Amino acid sequence: MGRQKQFFRLSAAEQQELQHYLQQEQLVRRQVNRAQTLLDWHAGYSAAETAQRLAMTEGRVYALRRAYQRQGLTSFLNTHPQGGAPTKLTPTVEAALLALLSRRTSDPARHWTLRELAAYLVDKGHAKSICPVTVGKALQRLQTLLVPVSDTDK
Repeated sequence: MGRQKQFFRLSAAEQQELQHYLQQEQLVRRQVNRAQTLLDWHAGYSAAETAQRLAMTEGRVYALRRAYQRQGLTSFLNTHPQGGAPTKLTPTVEAALLALLSRRTSDPARHWTLRELAAYLVDKGHAKSICPVTVGKALQRLQTLLVPVSDTDK
């Protein structure tokens, strides 16, 4: 049995604060996902819909919702990441993977392993080092964004 739908409303001031927050140029994806999760929740999107839209897991969406309820809006938006190394999944790395994905259709016989992709990214200078698991996560995220449009959607 799934979770019960939680009804949620932001005040007009909170909505305006989130919209203003999202217009900042220096935001990283983690910050955008936090703000957009709240706006989606307010708009009535399910956790599954938000997860798909933002390329996150449903569990992460629920965790963000709980964090907001514990912390309030200001603390929620200004929370810094806890521990761990900075991500090696930079826009440069994602762009290189995206280029490989688009090139892949022209050479269907070539299959890359995650280890080979990680080595390729390091060899080409896109990353100093990168784990194959990180490459796999990036590919999953990019492939959800590159889902081909079906003939019925045109």
